[in-house]
Amino acid sequence: MTQITLAGDIQRAQARAAAKSEGRGDIGLAGWIVIAVASVAALYFILGPLSMLLTAAFRGPQDLLPFEDGAHWTLDNLAAVYLDRNLYRVIIPNTLIFTIGSVMLTFAVAFILAWLVERTDLPWRNAVYTIVLFPLLMPGIVLSITWIFLLAPNTGWINVLLRNVVGGNTGPLNIFTMGGMILAQGIGLVPFVFLLLSAALRSMNPSLEEASNIAGASPLQTILRVTLPVLLPGLLAPLILATLITLEQVETPLVIGFPARVNVFSTRIYFELNPDSDLPAYGKAAAVALLFLVCGILLLLLYNHLIRRAESFVTVTGKGFRPARFALGRWRLPALSFIVVYALFAAVLPGFVLIWASFFGYAFPSFGLLSSISFNGYFDLFNNPRFWLAVSNTFIVALSSASIVTFIGIVLAWTIMRTRLPGRAVLDFVSFLSLGIPAVIAGLASMLLYLSLPIGVYGTVMVLVLAYSYRMAVATRLTRASLMQIHAELEEASSVAGGQWLTTIRRIVLPLLTPSLVASFVLLFIIGFREFTIPAILQSPDNQVLSVMMWQAFQAGKTQQAAALGTMIVLFVIPVIFGLRRFVLARDGKD
Repeated sequence: MTQITLAGDIQRAQARAAAKSEGRGDIGLAGWIVIAVASVAALYFILGPLSMLLTAAFRGPQDLLPFEDGAHWTLDNLAAVYLDRNLYRVIIPNTLIFTIGSVMLTFAVAFILAWLVERTDLPWRNAVYTIVLFPLLMPGIVLSITWIFLLAPNTGWINVLLRNVVGGNTGPLNIFTMGGMILAQGIGLVPFVFLLLSAALRSMNPSLEEASNIAGASPLQTILRVTLPVLLPGLLAPLILATLITLEQVETPLVIGFPARVNVFSTRIYFELNPDSDLPAYGKAAAVALLFLVCGILLLLLYNHLIRRAESFVTVTGKGFRPARFALGRWRLPALSFIVVYALFAAVLPGFVLIWASFFGYAFPSFGLLSSISFNGYFDLFNNPRFWLAVSNTFIVALSSASIVTFIGIVLAWTIMRTRLPGRAVLDFVSFLSLGIPAVIAGLASMLLYLSLPIGVYGTVMVLVLAYSYRMAVATRLTRASLMQIHAELEEASSVAGGQWLTTIRRIVLPLLTPSLVASFVLLFIIGFREFTIPAILQSPDNQVLSVMMWQAFQAGKTQQAAALGTMIVLFVIPVIFGLRRFVLARDGKD
């Protein structure tokens, strides 16, 4: 009996050792099918459209799709774009000014806010943190339109108020300028960079700052000589991401820049596909996108290098520490004033503008107007079948694409972390590559692909689901970070006990990954719900979404309806975010 027991123990130990050496148990046929499907899908969603984009840049003539009858290989598209002096005199300088200006404004505001929240004795820090993140709930198209309500030279509320004080017939401020574009984009991007910077500041050991403070340095000297140099690698990474996001923006350059006659790369691609006359110039748009794509990939590679380099600057050690906070003292009032000004322009005024304009249009706020309140904007929406179709389409596309990408992200992350599958490094690189693909290029590439493939999805909701599903980096990176904290022995134990791979994933891995998966799903859902660029490029009467419908209403001069749409978009997003957040907290056993 003892020998039998010992033999069984040896067999189990050998099985466990084999499982550990492989980094997985017996995956089985079903497991390999799941991995193969997810891997092929990831490669298709990212490389399929990009391959068609590269092909289109070298095919002509410009009014034909790459593989239509009569199309041929040519360099005419590249010559038409890159031999055009306007590209170097106008487009590239405008893009650089817009991007650098927006990122500098974003970084300055976000760093000050993050430092005040994480490193000082600022009162009401949790409330400030929430206020800073509020613009994340509002799509870029909504924020851009609210800036027009505030700073349009003739009807903007702030200009009307200033003219009542200083006089004049127009202005004095004008959102339809390069400075207006930078202001709108810079303020709108603050929450994203704030999240990254606050995390870096929160995890930094403050002993060096404390030593500087004891030595008599002022808070400003400490920031410049200690905080910034120590955090430099961690600061450069969000700086690169902010640059990538700004480069791909279409909403602000289209809504504010187009009336101002300020053209940048993203709007150049958009207008090549939506000319006032003639047919879309697919080849020229693809040729413009090539340089745009190369810049994105180079920035992405630099970002990846900085992230790895940041690991050598770790300032959180095994020693326990409690971050000491600087006493603001006489700087408390200026700090609170700065936060109030930010909150006013980033959260309070945009929210108030949307609600007020949905009832009163452009009219300047006054108590006398309350008696003439109008619900026509909402009545027009609710009685419009296209509105309900747009609501349905928006939810279907956001939920479906978030589900697809989250599922693929789980499988890719597990495959990369737990197997020795040849080519898993390629999967890792391709999934990360999606972060450097601007939405305007993803929309154009998807347009070219699904116009060329005879599968009948172009013009339907499905084409939006497929086009949205390229953002693999979000799910893969979040899942990998959590999977690293789950020891492989838990899966090995399940395998030794006879559990199939799918059973192990379903009953052990997925429950442990639930908070990260929900976070990934929520983030992807928000991105999908806010998305404007891709549906604007792929729009048709049957697949219209709320953001595009709002833009069309604004273009048509239907101010109340456009504002009502913006309000409804925010109201639709808030319950989903808070509902899923409560689900995560409930699973974690928190209140």
